[in-house]
Amino acid sequence: MGMDKQQLVDYFARVDQQLTQPAELLIYGSAAFILLDEENRTSLDLDVAGPYSKLDFDEFCQASRLAGLEVNPIDPGAPEHVEWISGARLCLAAPHTTETITLWQGRHLVVKTVGSADLVASKLIRYDPIDQGDVRYLVHQSRMTHDDVVKAVERLPAGFRQDALVRENLGNLAMDMKSWTKEA
Repeated sequence: MGMDKQQLVDYFARVDQQLTQPAELLIYGSAAFILLDEENRTSLDLDVAGPYSKLDFDEFCQASRLAGLEVNPIDPGAPEHVEWISGARLCLAAPHTTETITLWQGRHLVVKTVGSADLVASKLIRYDPIDQGDVRYLVHQSRMTHDDVVKAVERLPAGFRQDALVRENLGNLAMDMKSWTKEA
């Protein structure tokens, strides 16, 4: 099943109604792509970059639960939920090193993501067929170059910059981008 753009927007509005103080969520992964208007895309989870978000965590968890999504549910098979990603697992550039994009804003809640090249770089840790579809969408929407993604990889946290899989997938992306150009 999964959440689509309208369900995400409705969820943010419900969270916003519950919050009593300003909160900023920095999201990435499929939810960011959905909010950037990738068509026919859904997601079972909402990936939040914990260290890059600015909010009262307990208040957010309560507001999220009341809005219908558990944060880091104990049951790994749980339906739609919020995945609060900690620093050690976060393959994403810090917002102070790159541009950010506001995806949604309410009275208290602001939802942001990083720029397109940084979103693509975050996908290189896995780069499975779904990730490849997300990347292809953003590459075509933003007209980014492979060099833009190389620079974004250099902004990743230290443990991911030289990660063998990230580097291998950066090469795979170069080949993919050439084939996508030929198809266009």
